[in-house]
Amino acid sequence: SVRPELKRMIEFQRINLLDSTYSVRSPLDIIFCRNVMIYFDKPTQYKILSRFAPMMQPDGLMFAGHSESFLHASDLFKSLGKTVYALASTR
Repeated sequence: SVRPELKRMIEFQRINLLDSTYSVRSPLDIIFCRNVMIYFDKPTQYKILSRFAPMMQPDGLMFAGHSESFLHASDLFKSLGKTVYALASTR
């Protein structure tokens, strides 16, 4: 649950990660993609992550689940901790 004054500043949206396009305005400050990527194989995860990267602010963060790791996409994202990722390089 989010406090009302904060909720007014946030846009919540669900998307199908396998869709060819996302109806999301970017750049994004934060992406919460928790406990979803574990259901995709590594090539599909990489494809999704490669679509996330250009949508993010240079200092944006992505939050994943505790059982998810994106070492195979280290050219796109770097780990800042167990579940927090940042862009591997700034554009």
